[in-house]
Order: sequence, then C-alpha cells, then structure tokens
Amino acid sequence: MSTPRYYHPDYRQDEVSAIVGALDQGQSVSVIGPPSVGKTNLLRYLDQERLTPGDPASPWSRFAPRTAQHGPIVMVNVDPNALLPALPSAQGDIAARAWPGLELLVHRTTIAPRLYPVYRPVEGQAADPDLSEKIARLQAHFENAHPEITDFEDHLHAHLALRHLESILDAALTSHRLLGRPIRIAYLMDEFDRLLDTMPNYYFVALRSIRDRFKYQVMFVTFTRNSLPLLAGSRLPVLEPFLELFYDTVVWLKPFGDDDAWRMVEQLEKRTVSKDDYPLGLLIRATGGFAGLLRAGFQHTETLAAIQARTYPHAVELAAARLSAEPNVQAECQTLLRALAAREIAALYGAAQNKPDLDQALVAELIAKSLLQPGGEGQALRIQPPVLAAYIRSHPTPPEPQPRIQPPTLPD
Repeated sequence: MSTPRYYHPDYRQDEVSAIVGALDQGQSVSVIGPPSVGKTNLLRYLDQERLTPGDPASPWSRFAPRTAQHGPIVMVNVDPNALLPALPSAQGDIAARAWPGLELLVHRTTIAPRLYPVYRPVEGQAADPDLSEKIARLQAHFENAHPEITDFEDHLHAHLALRHLESILDAALTSHRLLGRPIRIAYLMDEFDRLLDTMPNYYFVALRSIRDRFKYQVMFVTFTRNSLPLLAGSRLPVLEPFLELFYDTVVWLKPFGDDDAWRMVEQLEKRTVSKDDYPLGLLIRATGGFAGLLRAGFQHTETLAAIQARTYPHAVELAAARLSAEPNVQAECQTLLRALAAREIAALYGAAQNKPDLDQALVAELIAKSLLQPGGEGQALRIQPPVLAAYIRSHPTPPEPQPRIQPPTLPD
C-alpha cells in the first residue's frame, strides 16, 4: 500500500486560502489553470479524506474562520468520468439527458459519510423522542433518494432527479442543524469543461436553483482549463444564471513558487538520487515552476550541470533550449499547447513572432495563465515558461488543438 504524499501546510497558500476563504463566505469559486500547472496535486491537497478532522494544519481549519459559527465545509467530489449514460428517451428529452449529472450528484452526496443524518443523544442525557423521529424521517429521505432515481421501471423518479437531490440536501443540512452541528456543502467539480460538453443547459440552470434554495449552504468549485465565459461560447446567455455564481471569485492557478517547486523536487529526489542545487535551480527556472514540465525535465537534470554562461539568465535560456530537445519534455509542451483553444494557440504563436494587433482579451487570458509575460515599456510580450518558448522557437508551426470528442455518456 502506497504512502499518501505529504503536503507542506503552506502548499500553494495563496490559491488555497483564496478558494477555502471564498467558500467560507458562501461563495462559489472558479479555478482556472492550464495543463502541467499542478491541478491534480491541488485537488489531492484539498481532499478531506486524507486529513484528520480538526487538524489545525488543515486548510479547512486555517482559512475558514466562520466554521465555528456556521459549521464545517464538507467537500463532495464530482468526477465527470463517473457519469452514467443518458437514459433511453425520445429525441430531445432534456430530463433524460440531464439525468447522468443529477444521478452523479445524488450518488456522491449519499455516500459522503459526514453528510449522513445520525441521531446520537448526548452522553448522560435521555434520548429526545421528537428529535429522534425527525432525524429518522430525514434519514429515510437520504437513503431512498438514489435507489428511486435509478428505478428504471418507474421513469418518473428519474425525471424527478432534481427533486431528489433537493430532498437529500435538505435532509443533510436540516438534520445537522437540528443536532446543533451545522454543516455546509461544496461540490468540487473536476474537469468541468467535460461536464459542460456533456450536460444540457437545463442541468446548469437546475444547479443554480439548488444554490438559490440553499443559499450560502451549498456552493460549487469548478476546475477548468479556460475561463467559464470562454468555454460557454454561444451558450453564455442561457448559462449566465449559473456562471454568474463564479464571477466574484476566480482563482487562476499559477505555477509553483520557489518553495513549492523545491518541495516537489525533494519529492522527486526520494525516488532517485540527490542532485546538485545548481542544475536543479536551472530546472526550476527553465520550467517556470510548471509541475508537469518539472517532472518531465527532472530526469535530465544531469545534462544541465555542465552549462556555463556569462550570466544566470543566459544559463536559464541554455537550460530551456537543452530541455526542449528532450522527447518527453516536447510531449509535455505539446500537451500544454493542444489543451488551449485554437484562438489562444494562434495568439501565443503570434506573440512569439512579435505580431501586432493581437486580440487583447486572449492576451489577458494567456497572461493570467502564466503563458505570456508583458514586457517592459516598448518591449514585446514574452512566452512563459522559458522551456515552452524554446519549444515554440524550434516548432514554429502551431499544433492543432485537441478535438472536442463527443462524450461517451451522450447517446449516439
């Protein structure tokens, strides 16, 4: 059995404190970051199942001061890879198409142990029969919701999946409030881009209704590669009621700072042998702290040790060029680029060629993603990180973006 990775309490402190702090205020959060930036490790760090409840070093203890008054935030992970196929239906049956998303939310909610309504009398006190009966009723709602929406002999239950989701959320929140232990619930929606591709507009409007029904008690966190308005495209006017939940708190996931980058290097060294600080420093600077590029470049650290240059910035450029010649680093750069929208790729290559009149909205998006850096007054934009700039120089033809494949959960 593998040992869970250790994370320093100050891991990604700026982003983590922004996410947890916003949830503590009852706000939903949009987290945006390109591939290779370290999103998976952030998700693992936020995973409450690996944390000891009440651990003072936990971000859920450090950055959520309203917990004492309003109760802890219970995270429910939602992975679109776990969506079931849509129900058989007539053409255009919106409820049947939205059912997989609602079923996933109901299922993940009902299997979260911290949400289950349980009545335990205070030690030394007699049981309260009225309270016991109320909790038992709420418990029944909690237990019956998922079996009912998966009873395919009665499609009415499936079409009422939204009502069942409301029922179990009410059961969880009300039971804990009656017991004097209030809680709040946040759905952490990984790969939200795929959920947008898979679910009809009705699904997201339904989620907005959930938010309005349980205001400040139910929140959402979306993890995407692009900003939500850019992803919504022509659907933006219809999805606006849901997407506006996130406009107040947008967290751009940055590459690792020096401390986190060195900690990642230390984790990588545990699997191999220790290396000199000089080439490791060049590796961190050349990869710009992008986790995937750090990981790919780490095995080539020895080749950086021989780099000699007049200045350290020049040494970083030489390290970036050397790393960009390695096949696995090239593959990571290509993955990063192809995950961008076609217009973003064009803007990035346009910046590399010093083209004028670039779309400033796209430039701003790429700067926020730490893929472009504004130059000084009168100076051109710079591609970041240096290894990606070196890759683009040696591969001047822009790659095609990843095709948007029809999700397998949609009917043919």
